[in-house]
Amino acid sequence: MNLSDFCRCYTNAADHELVKEMLHWFREDTESKTVTANRDTRNDLQKWVPVGTHLYNKIEQVKRTTLDMYLDEFPYVYKGAKKLVSEETKIQRTAIHGGGFHNFHSEISHYKNIRRVLTWTLYLNDVPEGEGETQFLLEDIKIQPKRGMMTIFPASFPWQHRGNPVYKHSKYISTGWWLFPEEGKMD
Repeated sequence: MNLSDFCRCYTNAADHELVKEMLHWFREDTESKTVTANRDTRNDLQKWVPVGTHLYNKIEQVKRTTLDMYLDEFPYVYKGAKKLVSEETKIQRTAIHGGGFHNFHSEISHYKNIRRVLTWTLYLNDVPEGEGETQFLLEDIKIQPKRGMMTIFPASFPWQHRGNPVYKHSKYISTGWWLFPEEGKMD
């Protein structure tokens, strides 16, 4: 079995109109939680879509639809009594010449994010061939960003990945995690 066996890309998961709405919101919104990551290893702009808004609900529908397809194929990912949850939806711009997170990393790195089970990324624009790919460390996998495509893969350490640099224009993604729900006390 290969790592690529568990990476899935769902083309046209989000239609053009939703992607356009997401990009418009990202460029125009001035009130949502915003982080400008500006350090040696990362330089990008991140905004969190407010929970419960019309836009959030539309994105949530795309996330849930693609998760259902993934779980139909891999039902053993989670067998609990509740549904997996995705508590945040972040949109980020990776700028040319230094934007993005180019260090290989997994999405589970310490106890504070141990509930992460799957990573999801919705690409919001096409990126020229050979740049901006999501690249995996332990197997030769590169996912080329295509507008409207959703990617889902496990969050654990074998799926260490990075976003490769962009050189011609910025890359826009929406990204987050599917988390194990809180099930209550263990016996």
